[in-house]
Amino acid sequence: MFDISVRNIINRKLRTGLTVFGIGLGIFAVIVMGGMSEHFNLTFERSMSLTADKIRVLPEGGIFGITLDESKVKNVKRVPGVQDAFGILQVPLDPDKIMFFGGNVVLGIEPGKQKSAMEDTKLTQGRFLVPGDGYRVVLGSNIARQFKLNVGDELQVRSKRVFRTSSITHVRNFTVVGILEYTGTFFDNSAQVPLDRAQDFYDRGNEVSFILAVPEPGVDAENLARRIELSVGRVTTFSPAELRQQIEQSLIIFSMITLSAAALAAIIGSLSVMNTMLMSVSERTKEFGLMKAMGAETKDILFMTMSEAALMGLLGGIFGITTGWVFVYFLNGYLAEQGTVLFDITPRLVVISMTFAVVLGVLSGTYPAYRASQKSPMEALRYE
Repeated sequence: MFDISVRNIINRKLRTGLTVFGIGLGIFAVIVMGGMSEHFNLTFERSMSLTADKIRVLPEGGIFGITLDESKVKNVKRVPGVQDAFGILQVPLDPDKIMFFGGNVVLGIEPGKQKSAMEDTKLTQGRFLVPGDGYRVVLGSNIARQFKLNVGDELQVRSKRVFRTSSITHVRNFTVVGILEYTGTFFDNSAQVPLDRAQDFYDRGNEVSFILAVPEPGVDAENLARRIELSVGRVTTFSPAELRQQIEQSLIIFSMITLSAAALAAIIGSLSVMNTMLMSVSERTKEFGLMKAMGAETKDILFMTMSEAALMGLLGGIFGITTGWVFVYFLNGYLAEQGTVLFDITPRLVVISMTFAVVLGVLSGTYPAYRASQKSPMEALRYE
């Protein structure tokens, strides 16, 4: 029966091609939207692995954009159980661009704290910042690639300050002293400069955007985070577990939105399979009657018809995955030149997409298969 299903699909090339194209478009959407979701999940996991042992200390309410006074770093260090703490100032690299999906940022950080902030991260060129560095910068891999910079080159950094009703833009060249390896985290889109230079250049006084606190070995991070809040005051803390939970909730919502849109496209594509199978059943009613008269059982007709639908789902899945991968490959190549990447095609996503395509094909072929199998031989042979 399976060979008959294959032959039936081959004999109806145009209809099969249009059906495969329809479901392939749906799977294409699953690959593209799912690839975006996978990328953010992987970025989150990698970012957490680099800073998994640290407590985030933010302004009261946990609102990004509001800054802390650098004096709170000393207050955090004095809390029993804190091994080290340091502040980081985060600002957009280009003040005229809205930071979309993170964007390129300047991170002001104390020289000597980079290795602590990015555990086990290595350099492909040059060195990390050291005390005494002036206008020096260590670049993430994406920024280095975007601006085609190497050690010894200069990165132009701009700051915009509002003065009454107008704004003044300041420009400064920072000499590249190091380039980070690719980490798959937001650090790839960072330009790291000495904290004091960043505060001066951006006219931020003694402000920092957030503080990273490193617990002493064996200290419970959850309890330490609560103690920091009580001891320092007017700050909000996130232990590694709390931050993971909060980000995971946001990622779940994002994944549901993107994958729901993709699933809807795939379901619409599956309707073309059902339509094709219904038309095929209608056209082949006499054929089914003749097969039954020659001894074919109901389950044989059912298996043959559903096999055709499953095969078209499989072909649509292959088509959708292939075109989606090619699209994502070239789009990532273009985005890499702009300093970012938005998609990751993982084995899990490929398996889910292919399974989804076949299941949709089988489900959309169930009703036509049932109709085909229920006709009696005499009724089918008299059908016009």
